[in-house]
Amino acid sequence: MTTPDTRRAYEKDQEEWISAEQAAAVLGVSESTVHRMARRGLIERGPGYRKYHRPALEALRGRGEPIPLGVAARILRRPATEVRALLAAGELSHSANATFPVFRREVEQYAEAHPPPVPSSARPAQVNAKQAAGLLGLPRRTVLRLAREGRLPCERDSRGRYWFRPDHFALYLRAREAEQQQDVGA
Repeated sequence: MTTPDTRRAYEKDQEEWISAEQAAAVLGVSESTVHRMARRGLIERGPGYRKYHRPALEALRGRGEPIPLGVAARILRRPATEVRALLAAGELSHSANATFPVFRREVEQYAEAHPPPVPSSARPAQVNAKQAAGLLGLPRRTVLRLAREGRLPCERDSRGRYWFRPDHFALYLRAREAEQQQDVGA
């Protein structure tokens, strides 16, 4: 895309503007890909010419190829909504392409510097409802009902899942035994 600033820069520093063939060599792609990238607004083109700004191409090469949010989310091991939040916060740079809004190398560098948060399933000394059901010898829905009723101590995470500490199972089992003895004694 040509702007008045681009025109002035082109006239001022013509040696910084290179042909499509040279641009393809800088980026490591074909000439047709260079022209396609220019049409999409990914790279700066000289006014009315098939010349491309070398510093902009080198900067683009350093950022890697543009990738979609889904790929970035997989690299970062985070949901796409968090990738959008990183873009909005300026942590990741926007590509001019709406289909491929972030750059691979930049996302990979961010992933190395900021590992994903520890998933809530990695809670030390806690088990989920399915595991608790197996340990107690009860159906999963019974474990969930007991948790909702407050009869089986547990914690709930931000996603609404129940997490149980095995040491609390002893409390529940003693209470259940006491109830059964009362039923037998009555």
